[in-house]
Amino acid sequence: MFLDLKLHLQSTDYGNFLANEPSPVQVAVIDEKLKEKMVQEFRHIRNQAVEPLSTFLDYVTYSYMIDNIVLLITGSLHGRPIGELIAKCHPLGSFEQMEALNIASTTAELYNAVIVDTPLAPFFADCISEQDLDEMNIEIIRNKLYKVRKTGS
Repeated sequence: MFLDLKLHLQSTDYGNFLANEPSPVQVAVIDEKLKEKMVQEFRHIRNQAVEPLSTFLDYVTYSYMIDNIVLLITGSLHGRPIGELIAKCHPLGSFEQMEALNIASTTAELYNAVIVDTPLAPFFADCISEQDLDEMNIEIIRNKLYKVRKTGS
């Protein structure tokens, strides 16, 4: 079955991305490699895009950014190291300042870093406060952010 998959993928732009993987390849490895390739292609398209496509592609990444930020906030609330959480974030939702969030050791520091330094700052500033950052509110925050992102209000 794996050989069939490899054969079919070789006739596409995904080509030989599994060529260096020993058989049998685990599903998680295939998933990771496909995601890496898709993110690479998406970023290439985004870098080549002009308005209004570039703005649209930025908006595509915002939902992943929201999920990543919520993951970081939730992990921070549970005392998990930010570096460990960043490894679990979706690559389409990563942004330049994300590594700087490593220095945030408390939820308040994380909130301030998100408000000031991320592409999502306008959404966070308008719909949540530092006091909202607790386990009970995290899904409400996610839903508010999705709503603000979609409607702009």
